[in-house]
Amino acid sequence: MKKLILLFFLMLYSFITFGQYESEEEGLYSRFRPGVMWFYSGLKPYEEEKLRKYDRLMVDVVYNDFYGDRDYFSSPWQSIGVNASLMFDVILTKANTMSFGWGIGYSHFSNRSKLQFTRDLDNKTTLVADFPAGSEPKGSKFGANYIEIPLELRFRTKGHKHFKFMIGGKIGYQLNSFSKQIERIDGKKYATKNYGFPDSNPLRYGATVRIGIRNWAFYGAYYFSPLFTADGSADLTPISVGITLSLF
Repeated sequence: MKKLILLFFLMLYSFITFGQYESEEEGLYSRFRPGVMWFYSGLKPYEEEKLRKYDRLMVDVVYNDFYGDRDYFSSPWQSIGVNASLMFDVILTKANTMSFGWGIGYSHFSNRSKLQFTRDLDNKTTLVADFPAGSEPKGSKFGANYIEIPLELRFRTKGHKHFKFMIGGKIGYQLNSFSKQIERIDGKKYATKNYGFPDSNPLRYGATVRIGIRNWAFYGAYYFSPLFTADGSADLTPISVGITLSLF
């Protein structure tokens, strides 16, 4: 996993160094710096009279939940995950009010519901239920990591203080998934992780939306792919809502 994360950030840096501006935007001479490295290519500063490109490195901090066998927004507030996306901003209009975004991303899904994930290896299914009363663990978590390809159609007003609306989707490949339980025995904490769910869905795909101003936005993702694929398994499909920070 550490090697995969290192490879992702090496790819991220290589994408940064190839970002270029293409044409002029009339009347834009602001010296404000609306985000980290906003006017920097990775090699040298951009010329201020060149057309800006936006939302190329984005970080989402999100609340993760399920729908299906579980009600919406029933998971604890600590169910916090993180996404990072490195994207090209392909400008479609001369005034820079519409563009197409595409790139590569990493996503960590984390849900801290006190659910018991049970692997039925004989039937190749995954069952999910509440822990029996009196035997609840100190803490529990379901987690998964993905490499993703995000795609977005982006609309924005003119200038760096722009209002923006982005709608799109993404498809991802699951690197791993696991459940974790924390028990307290004789005053000490013990953690147990389970990997290798027999019908874990390797693909994740869904729709995304962002609405915001300048380098901040509200973010939502509604997925259509369930976590488990067997007919007898739990019906759980992830959703995420949160905030996006565009670093440049």
